[in-house]
Amino acid sequence: MELSTMLEYQKLDMALMRLENEVRQSQATKLYVSNKAVLTNAQEAVIKQNRDAGEMIQQMQALIAEYESVEKELKEAEDAVSDIEDAEAAEFYFRNVQKLINRLKNLSSEISKTSGKIVELNQNHAAMMNAGKEAKKKHLVYKEAYEAERDKYMPQATALQQQIAEAEKNCSEEFLTVYKRIRKLKKIPVIVPLVDGHSCGGCFMEVAGDALVALGSKPFVECPSCGRILYKD
Repeated sequence: MELSTMLEYQKLDMALMRLENEVRQSQATKLYVSNKAVLTNAQEAVIKQNRDAGEMIQQMQALIAEYESVEKELKEAEDAVSDIEDAEAAEFYFRNVQKLINRLKNLSSEISKTSGKIVELNQNHAAMMNAGKEAKKKHLVYKEAYEAERDKYMPQATALQQQIAEAEKNCSEEFLTVYKRIRKLKKIPVIVPLVDGHSCGGCFMEVAGDALVALGSKPFVECPSCGRILYKD
């Protein structure tokens, strides 16, 4: 496989990357992506808030039910005061009544706290719903502007993609596999020259002797340090 073929492939691929980056860095794209994130976050937050609200309502219902049960038990205890016959029974009675009263106080506090959380959750839910509605209004406007910006680059991008597809026909499967793996790791450029006869032109680390020997008989080797494709000028 010719070195010129590999370098031409990278040249086309980097031209496409620059084009894609121009689209990503455009104001239209940034506004669209940012607003889409706001909309998605709002939708996810509302779903979670609805779930949390359901759980809080169940907690509140359980607390109220327990409060009513303890209140009933206290009423029954108070009605039984006339049945007390001695000091020991009276002491037991008062201890039990005090426990019930303390439990009612604790339940009342828990109910109050839970009620406050529900109010706060409702306020946050309303705010998030409004944020979602605002983001949804902007979504179509920003999407239209983004698609218009993207479409401006489409003819050039399509032409480059076609040239890359043609160039791939002249590249070895081994080269394409290594190239695409390194590209995915965003180590750009992927193909770099050997510098000063012993260092990688990408990470500038010294290349081991066996890799240098292999480079004498192969069109390329992978840098042992960064994995980039190395070639000799």
